[in-house]
Amino acid sequence: MSTLDATVSMLEAMPEDARIKVMEFTQELFTSRKPANPFVPVSEGQVLSDLAESRRQIASGQGLNMEDALNRMGKKHGFI
Repeated sequence: MSTLDATVSMLEAMPEDARIKVMEFTQELFTSRKPANPFVPVSEGQVLSDLAESRRQIASGQGLNMEDALNRMGKKHGFI
């Protein structure tokens, strides 16, 4: 079962009032302009700067193996 399928299944099993709360929270997450919002707009220059830094880190061996990182996060949060 994909993450999307599992999410839809959970939402379908929830009572209507809980689904409304999830929807309101999600809308707030995407429309909030608070600094804690991970979806704040960034400039093209910032994206390119971040990309260059990422490439420097990978070239110097500081990168993570994505499969290992995902497995660690999955175990930490009980998905695996």
